[in-house]
Amino acid sequence: MKNTELSHIILSDHSRIEAAISTGAAWEVWFQVEFLILLRAARLGVAREVPYPEPNETRRLDVLASQGVKSYAIEVKVESATNAGDKLLAKARKDIVKLAKYTEPVEARWVVALAYSDEAKHMLHGFTVENSGHAIYNEAGSIGCMIFSV
Repeated sequence: MKNTELSHIILSDHSRIEAAISTGAAWEVWFQVEFLILLRAARLGVAREVPYPEPNETRRLDVLASQGVKSYAIEVKVESATNAGDKLLAKARKDIVKLAKYTEPVEARWVVALAYSDEAKHMLHGFTVENSGHAIYNEAGSIGCMIFSV
C-alpha cells in the first residue's frame, strides 16, 4: 500500500467523517474505530494500541495495519475542540518524533492528521509543501488529510 492509497481510503469516507464532526461529540474516538473499519474493508489486518519495542514499550502505536507480509505503523491525529487550528500540526509533529522510535521492521511509518477548519487545513498543507519528500496532503469535502512518512 502507498500513502496515496491510504489517503484515498480515508477520504472516501469524508461524508461520514463530516457527519461525525457535526455532532460535536468525541468524533476523534469515533474516527479511531471508523479508521479500523475502513482498513478492514480494504482487506488489511489491523491491530490497535500495539506496544512499541524496547526501550519504548510504555508507548502505544495507534494502528498496526498489515497486508500480506507488509506491515504499516500508523499514528493518527485529528482536529478536535482541544486540538484545533495550529495545535493539530503541533500534535502531529510530536507523533512524527514518537513514530521514529517505533523500530520494528515495517514497510512504512505514517502519521495521519485530519483537519476540518480552514486554519488547520492551511497549516497541514503548508507543512506538506515544506516537507514534500515526506508528506502528502489531499482534501475531500471539508476534510483535509495529511500523511507524513517517517
